[in-house]
Amino acid sequence: MTTVKKLSISVPQDVAETLEQQGPGKASAYVTGAVRAQRAWDQFRDEQARRGVTLTSEGMAAARARRYAVQAEWPAERFAAVRERVRQHLGQEQEQVGGDQSASAA
Repeated sequence: MTTVKKLSISVPQDVAETLEQQGPGKASAYVTGAVRAQRAWDQFRDEQARRGVTLTSEGMAAARARRYAVQAEWPAERFAAVRERVRQHLGQEQEQVGGDQSASAA
């Protein structure tokens, strides 16, 4: 069972507009997803730093450009197959994380 905590936060107008556009009752899910994505990114950067890898904006932009160039050469079917494999993998990770949380709560 997940514990939920109600918070009251202040955000800039543009962020408030985005949250309001999510629809009634959906802003919390949107914020939760954004925070979890940021936390995963922070953990990735920390792990890379532990390995001696420095991530720079320039290096990441260059890597992104290379990835887009490779993807542009892929047939749509290959891109869709890779995307589906990633989604399946992420779904398995979510199941494992959920199982770990419920086991630790027991």
